[in-house]
Amino acid sequence: MSAYPFLRMDRETKAIRSRDRASEIMISGSIWRAVWYIAWPTAINTIIQTAYMNINPMFLGHLGKNAEIALAATSIGRTVLMVQFSVLFGISVGAGALVSRFLGAEVYDDADEAARQSMWLSIVVGIVTMLPLIFYAEPLVKLMGAEGSVVPTAARYVAIISYSSIPAFLSMIIVSVLRSAGDVMRPLYAGVITTGLVAILDYVFIFGVGPIPRMEVVGSAISTNIARFLGMLLMIWFLKSSVLRGSLDHFRPHFGWFKRIMRVGIPAAVQNLLFTTSGAGFMMVIGRVPNPSAAQAALGVGMALESLAFMPGSAYAMAAAPLVGQNLGAGQPDRAERSAWAAAWQSAALMGLIAVWFLVIPERLAGIFFGGDSVVSSAAVVPLVVTYLRLNAISEPFLAIGMTIRGALQGAGDVIVPTFITFLTLWVVRLPLAWLLAVVLGYGATGAWIAMSVSTILSGLLAVAWFKTGNWRGVEV
Repeated sequence: MSAYPFLRMDRETKAIRSRDRASEIMISGSIWRAVWYIAWPTAINTIIQTAYMNINPMFLGHLGKNAEIALAATSIGRTVLMVQFSVLFGISVGAGALVSRFLGAEVYDDADEAARQSMWLSIVVGIVTMLPLIFYAEPLVKLMGAEGSVVPTAARYVAIISYSSIPAFLSMIIVSVLRSAGDVMRPLYAGVITTGLVAILDYVFIFGVGPIPRMEVVGSAISTNIARFLGMLLMIWFLKSSVLRGSLDHFRPHFGWFKRIMRVGIPAAVQNLLFTTSGAGFMMVIGRVPNPSAAQAALGVGMALESLAFMPGSAYAMAAAPLVGQNLGAGQPDRAERSAWAAAWQSAALMGLIAVWFLVIPERLAGIFFGGDSVVSSAAVVPLVVTYLRLNAISEPFLAIGMTIRGALQGAGDVIVPTFITFLTLWVVRLPLAWLLAVVLGYGATGAWIAMSVSTILSGLLAVAWFKTGNWRGVEV
């Protein structure tokens, strides 16, 4: 027992009030207020996470003559790692759907159990997926289209960063279940701390400071590992003081719950795996255009910049999921639907506004990633980045609506048809069209960018069409 029981009681009382207030806001009162309550801290956290993702390429872009190889290597390496995270994504979707539904229905013990078992699953998946990346990094990056001097650099990056898979996975699951409970501030605090930490560590390990030598790409992987381990400890500490702190009690695996989580999680994982493997396929197409290393570097920089537009879309998608889940748990499907649409339109407005900057000042945005002795690299890469931004700016509003509606469907546990839509738009449309335009017809990287924009527009339209059928209302989790 605590030596200060009154402090323990106060901490528990605050947790219960936080849970009740978050659920009350999500299932009653103004829908726009409910959306904003979840979305704004999530949006800020997404900005922080975007900064986290961009720190590495921004530092690596200032490595002078080594910048192009470093950016291409980490771009390919991150594509490989995204395949790994697609499996975890399924667990987070399954856990989020269950936790939000149970909290909406006020079945709190089951909410704790769903969170507990999702953490166990993340540990298991972390071990299983980490080993192939460590031992087969080189053939994997070659499969992604890496060639020449990019291969050993990308392979080292993947192998080193894979050692922190379990901390990264566990942190991601904790963030997901907290958000499903309406607790959006703790993930925000963690994001601020870890991003500041990785910025400092990146500078030290990439460029070398004092007794620490200059390690460039290897240094960026080491700094990420350190930040992931410390971030995991921070998230566990936050979970212990949250409304789901009971999930840390009796921490034992329960295979019946594994099955329940993965009933939603497997289709969601397949959906995300389709997305990430299509990214790998897209990288392979880029590897067949003239000056492939410049095109691969441009794709990495372009995606990093486009993540600025992803921020509101991602935030509103993550807001839509618990809003829909908790309202379905509370027996309010109409309010769940209105919440999803409110989130989607707000997201489209903000992403469309950001896309305007991609049309107006793409050269300036691309130039952020190059400096010092990187003139040769920037001359080859920047024009490709500019074209990327302008073509994808057209599809940003469709991307926003599609992302948010998919988030709403995930909150409902409806992932089968969205998985088929993902397969159709990426594997039937994007990749064949990219190959046709970029390689067969000779449009190079620009042809691939066109295919990306077209498939994004189609994906958003199909997601809206499915959501309007209302079939998601009756999905059981």
